[in-house]
Amino acid sequence: MKALSNRGNQIFNYLLGQRNYVPVKEIARQMHLSEKTIYRDLKILEKDLKSEGIYLKKRPGVGILLDLTKDQMIKLNIEFLSLNKKVVPSLSVEARRMKILTNLLYDSPAETSINKLSETYFIGKASIVNDLKIIEEWIQPFNLQLEKNKNGTRLIGREGDIRKAMIHLINELINEESEMEKEIDFRIEQTTLCELVNQFGQQNVGIIKQILDETESQLGYLIGDPYYINMFTHLLICIKRIKKGNIVYQEDITYNLTIMDQKAYAISKEMAEKITKQFELVLPKEEIYFIYQYLISSGVCVTSLNFETTNLLSRVNPESRVIAEELIKTVSNITKLDLKGDKELYEGLIIHLKPMLNRVKYQITIKNPLLEELYKEYPFVFVAVSLGMISIRRTHQLNDISQDEISYLLLHFQVAIEKKIKKKRVILVCSTGIGTSHLLKNRINRSFPEWEIVDVVSASWLNRSLDLADIDLIISTVKLHQNNLPIAYVSTLLNENDVKHIKEKFVEDGLKKEMDSLSFPLLKKYLCPDYLFMGLEELEKENHIDKILNKMIDKTNLNKKLPNEKIVSEVKVSSQLSVFLLNTKVVKQPAVGINITKDLTLAEDRLEIVIAFKSETMLNDLLVEVFSLATHKELFERLTQVKTLLELEEVLI
Repeated sequence: MKALSNRGNQIFNYLLGQRNYVPVKEIARQMHLSEKTIYRDLKILEKDLKSEGIYLKKRPGVGILLDLTKDQMIKLNIEFLSLNKKVVPSLSVEARRMKILTNLLYDSPAETSINKLSETYFIGKASIVNDLKIIEEWIQPFNLQLEKNKNGTRLIGREGDIRKAMIHLINELINEESEMEKEIDFRIEQTTLCELVNQFGQQNVGIIKQILDETESQLGYLIGDPYYINMFTHLLICIKRIKKGNIVYQEDITYNLTIMDQKAYAISKEMAEKITKQFELVLPKEEIYFIYQYLISSGVCVTSLNFETTNLLSRVNPESRVIAEELIKTVSNITKLDLKGDKELYEGLIIHLKPMLNRVKYQITIKNPLLEELYKEYPFVFVAVSLGMISIRRTHQLNDISQDEISYLLLHFQVAIEKKIKKKRVILVCSTGIGTSHLLKNRINRSFPEWEIVDVVSASWLNRSLDLADIDLIISTVKLHQNNLPIAYVSTLLNENDVKHIKEKFVEDGLKKEMDSLSFPLLKKYLCPDYLFMGLEELEKENHIDKILNKMIDKTNLNKKLPNEKIVSEVKVSSQLSVFLLNTKVVKQPAVGINITKDLTLAEDRLEIVIAFKSETMLNDLLVEVFSLATHKELFERLTQVKTLLELEEVLI
C-alpha cells in the first residue's frame, strides 16, 4: 500500500479498527488535534486511499467509516501487523537466545561464530557461550545438537527433526505475544498471523494461504484449525529452508514411504508444483514426502453439526476402527460406564483417529490451546482416556502420544458420558422470593429439558423434612450442609458458567457412583519393596525410572537385552502422575514399581508407576485401580506423602 503521512497513517490505523461510523469530533479527541486539522487530513487521506481502491463513507451528523471489502480488510491487517511489530532495541536474555536459536535452525548446517554473535548482540563472548549451553539443552529433545569446530558453531540433525524444532519454537514465540485487540476474519488468529508475517514475510504468507485454500477445495473439506496452522507453518519453513540452500536430506528419508491415500499424494504433488512455480525454486521429492505426511495427518474441520461424514467414514483404514473399538471398551471398563453402543462416539473417534495415527507415526505435534482448561474442567475423563491409551500404544506399537492429542480425544468421550449419565430428579434450593425461584426453575428447564425438577425449596425446608431418597442432584443458590448428595452451586440468574458447573458436577458424580469401592488388590499383590522409591528429590535431572528398571533387571523380573526395540513407554496422566508400561517381550513375571519424588520446580509431589504385565486382562484390571487412585484427590495426596512400605500398605487398603 502507498506510504501515508504520519498523521494520515494514525487516522487510517484508527479507522481500520472501527466497525461503526466515528464522528470527526471523536477522531480529533483520539488524535489530540483540532477538528479543523482532522477535516484537512481526511481530505488528503481520502485522495491517497482512492488510488488504492479504498473509499471513505460519510454520513452527515454521524461520522466516517472505511468502506472495505473482506479481502482488503485481511490484506491491510496483515500489513499493519507487519509494520507495527514491536522492535525492542535491547533484547532480553531470553529473547536473545530465541533469536540465536531461530537463526541456527534456519541456517543449519551453516556455521556461525562466537565472535560474530558477540558483535551482533553487543555482549561478551562469555554470555554467548552460556547462551549456546542453554540452546543445547533446548534442542536435545528434538535429537539435534550443536557441533563446534575450527570454522565455528552449527546446528546439525535430521531435516525432519529441524522442522519439528522450528514449529515448536514458533509456537513458543506465538504464546509469548500479548493478545491484540483487533480481530479480522481469517483462519489464523491475529497473534499467530503476526508472528508468521514477522518470521516469513507478508507476501509468502499470502501465497501459502491461497495454495491451502485451493487444496481444501480439492480435498472436499476444510482442514481443522490446529492442523491448518501446522500445515501453514510447515510450508513456510520448507520455502525458507530451501531458499537458504543448506538442506541435507537423509538417504533413507523415503525408504519407508508407502502411499496409503493416492488422492492425498496427488494433491501433495500438485501443491509442490504450485510452490515451485510461485517461489521459483526447485522442490525436491523429499519435500513432497513431507507435504504428504502433513496432509494425511491433518484433521477435518466440522463446519456444521449436519456435516456429512459418510464419505470420510468410507475412507477410514481398518486400524482406526480397531483402535476406536478397543479405546471405547477400555475406557468403559475403567469408568464402569458402558459406552460401547454409542454410534456417534465410535464414528467420531474413527474419523479423528485416522489422521491422529499418522501424526503419531510421523511424530508431527499439534497444540491444543484449551489443554490446561480441559484438564481442569474434565480431570476424570482426561485420566480415563490417558489410561485407556496405555495398552493400545503397546498393542499397536505406537509412538508417544502427547497430552494435546489426549485432550482432543477427551472431547469425544465427554460428550458420550454426558449423554450416558442422565440425572432426572433435581431439587432447587433458593433463599429468595417465589418470583426468583420460578425464574431459576425455567432457566434450568431450558438448559436441561430432560430433567425433572421435583421441587423448589428453601434451605431450612430441605434440612427439616424433605425426602431425598430418589433425588439425583441438588442445585442451590445458597451454601448447604447436606453431604449425602452432589450439590451444584449456581447464581440466581443461572449464567453460562453455572450451566457448565452443573454439567461438570453430574458427570463427576456419575463416574464416582459407577466406580467400585476403593480397593487395590493388584497394586498390593505385585508391588515389590525392591521396586519402591520414596521421598527422593529430583536433583540434577536424574531419571528415577532408570533406577526402578535397573532394579527389576537385577532381580531377573525383566529380560536384560531387547535390541532395537523400545523397552518402556510413558503416558503422562497429569502433572503429578505418569504411568510407564513395559514391552511384553521384556517381562518375565508381573510386577509393579512405584517412585514417589518431589518436583522442586513445581513444589509438588509426583507419582510414577511402572507396570510390567503380559496379560492384557490383568493390565486392564490394574488400570481401573490406577484410575480410582488418580481421581481421589485425598487418597492420592496421602500416597505421595508415604515414607515406608508399611505406610504405603495402609493407604492401599
